[in-house]
Amino acid sequence: MSATFDPVSLEIMWSRLINIAEECWITIWRTAFSLIIGEAQDFGCEVFDPHADSIAHSPRSMPVFNLTLPLAVRHLLAAFPRDTLEPGDVLVTNDPWICAGHLYDLAAVTPVFRRGVLVGLVGSIGHCSDIGGTRDSMSAREIYEEGLQIPPLRLYRRGEPNRDLIEMIRANVRRGEMVLGDIQAQVSSNQVGADRLVAFMDEYGLDSLTPLAHVVQERAERAMREAIRALPEGTYRSEVTFDGLGEPLTLPCAVTVDGDEITVDWAGAPPQLPRGGINCTYHYTAAHTTYVLKSILTPEIPSNAGCFRPLHVTVPEGTILNCRYPASVNQRTQTGWYCGPAVFKALAPILRDRVQAFTGLPMGMGAYGVDAQGRVFNDHLFQGGGQGAGAHGDGQSALLYPTSAGNVSVEMFEHRTPLVVECKELIPDSGGPGRHRGGLGQRVRIRKLSDDGFSALVDLHPHGMLVAPPGLFGGRAGARARAYVADGTLVLESGATVSLAELRHTGQRATIEIAGGSGYGDPLERPLKQVQADLDDGYVTPQGAAEYGVTVGPEGNAKRNGGAVPRSRKKRAPAGVKGSAKPRTAGGRRSAPRRKGGRR
Repeated sequence: MSATFDPVSLEIMWSRLINIAEECWITIWRTAFSLIIGEAQDFGCEVFDPHADSIAHSPRSMPVFNLTLPLAVRHLLAAFPRDTLEPGDVLVTNDPWICAGHLYDLAAVTPVFRRGVLVGLVGSIGHCSDIGGTRDSMSAREIYEEGLQIPPLRLYRRGEPNRDLIEMIRANVRRGEMVLGDIQAQVSSNQVGADRLVAFMDEYGLDSLTPLAHVVQERAERAMREAIRALPEGTYRSEVTFDGLGEPLTLPCAVTVDGDEITVDWAGAPPQLPRGGINCTYHYTAAHTTYVLKSILTPEIPSNAGCFRPLHVTVPEGTILNCRYPASVNQRTQTGWYCGPAVFKALAPILRDRVQAFTGLPMGMGAYGVDAQGRVFNDHLFQGGGQGAGAHGDGQSALLYPTSAGNVSVEMFEHRTPLVVECKELIPDSGGPGRHRGGLGQRVRIRKLSDDGFSALVDLHPHGMLVAPPGLFGGRAGARARAYVADGTLVLESGATVSLAELRHTGQRATIEIAGGSGYGDPLERPLKQVQADLDDGYVTPQGAAEYGVTVGPEGNAKRNGGAVPRSRKKRAPAGVKGSAKPRTAGGRRSAPRRKGGRR
């Protein structure tokens, strides 16, 4: 086929490539063993041309993996040159400096051969449920303490598994059968993608993917450059402060628009920290920085390598955003997830209608130990906070931004661990007040099911315990996060450097309260009808309504400047448990009215 494609054929073929990546994603989702992959969907799949440039990825892939996987593929090909690869090979690594930023994320890459010629690659990254090492991540000083490091290696050679490597992994992780089951799901997914890619080329008579990849990538690049040219040139600056390790740290951000290219400079970032695992590798920082730019500049264009060619990220080496080996990096989300909000804040003056206020960042509440039958358990209860509001509406509640992950089912978590989820509820008044309100955070509390004489260890390290970033254009901050263990009347607050709690009996309860999203615009400009609706839904209390310049009468009517709005006729949400704003539905998720301006 000619390198010239008519518009209809190009659209069909481009969509077919995306669907191949989506079928890879579905394969992992349906065959994974762990909750972190099978329920929380912490993984991604991508299709590459023979030069390791991205052609398409699943729309449901974790955003950060769409940007770190291409870098991992290039490093794997540097270790295993193309002319040394054979059909049936599968390459793997979890090196944070060439993959996705911490040891839990493992990349598996399969070269695709057609008639003996390497025509492309299919890859995936999945978050392993365990990688060995300490689970008290905030105490780690070096990556050696954080788990098993897997340099670029062959997991399969000519279709035969590398049993030495497989047994090495099994011996170094908790629940080895679950970890290896997830890795095998990635291998199977890659093979599905490879088979579909060859069939696609056969159907269209393509001897090479390069001409098609070039056209797809060039069009995506052109769209990005046009979007950048529409922006006023200049350098736009911001700062975002976050928890650090018990002492808040600040990330200074400078976004420079120059013609049809953008450079984001993180000069002035704090030095890397000697412990705690909140350091980021360059790849991880660059991924979270460019993802935000892609999402607000060309959200309608399917992502591939071309989208990111006009985007550049510079970070001083040895800083918390570009740490040197062997720094501890396991909790890198505690820092890296603040890159996006800093870029939003910097571009707010020129992209007022596209940016969003700060989002209460999600948390995976992992639990592991041994049950009464002597079986090891190790699973995650992944939960989201409140989305930041934007120009087009309120933020969504319990959203796992900046990931694409889902809230894990309470029932699944309880089935697989000797723990009970006592409450899972939205927190009233946790959404930052504004013309558009931030989404609500949520409270999750767990305890042991029985006093069986065994301990359960629980991860407690939510984002935003010390610092609540303010909203945009006069919007207020959402509620800060909390994490604590209650034993009767005793409450032990977890400081910013505490990440692990031990539950020894049913009287102890571990609780996380995930931060709410910040508001957008002056709260006094919020229409009174919307304040009344929030009161009726239980999202805002009469005390919280004061932030909107509103008082609430004995009958629950909201009043401002002598005016009042009749309460809506809809039934108030059942109380359920203390502080509940909405009833819990089957599967552990909450039903909530979907408002305009949801996830963008």
